Amino acid sequence: MANKAALKAMIVNRIADVFFIFSIILILIVFKSVDYIIVFNLVPFIKFEVFNFFGIAFCVIDIICLFLFIGCIGKSAQIGFHI
Repeated sequence: MANKAALKAMIVNRIADVFFIFSIILILIVFKSVDYIIVFNLVPFIKFEVFNFFGIAFCVIDIICLFLFIGCIGKSAQIGFHI
């Protein structure tokens, strides 16, 4: 039983890692930097930038925040990602 729980926890952590990686890659692509000062200063210029995915427009900042949020709740075992 403990082996299955450990395996589930490891899988959930890897999923959270993937979302963290996606968010960092998106930040690097959109802002050309991962430095907090640069990113936070450029947010007002990027906040209305959207991209289309199968005809649906998504705000880039919303997607980055969503990926960071999913990564955080996965790594800290919050509701929905707890084992």
